[in-house]
Amino acid sequence: MINTKPQTDPNEMDEIKHIQAISDLTTHPEDLLSDWIAVSGLMLTTSILFYHMARAKTIKVDPRLAKVVAISLILISTLYLVYALMTYTYRMNNTVQHCREFKKCTDKQANQINNIKNTYIGIGIFTVLAQALIVYIVLSTI
Repeated sequence: MINTKPQTDPNEMDEIKHIQAISDLTTHPEDLLSDWIAVSGLMLTTSILFYHMARAKTIKVDPRLAKVVAISLILISTLYLVYALMTYTYRMNNTVQHCREFKKCTDKQANQINNIKNTYIGIGIFTVLAQALIVYIVLSTI
């Protein structure tokens, strides 16, 4: 029987494994960060909805208590996000380090991963600042 399967170059296989390893190291921390951002967003939405319901008198609750509950939920949401950003930074720094240790990983690739990390951290910090602004608005309305 004739083997019709093309032979794969070992160097090509190493390159494919390298690309897959870098991709896995990058996407896993991003997936985890995305999950925590979703949790933070859900808590933020819940706090704003609760606060709105209290202000619109849909539910009977003292406005000061509504303020404390809403701000507490926002602060917890913010803490989740800050913790997620810290662990994301740690994981991505490890990814950049692993990339630099691979013989086939170029400085350009490591810098791209680092730029992705910095972008996500910047967006996370902007989100934390937006949540702080919401806390300020809630505090100043009653």
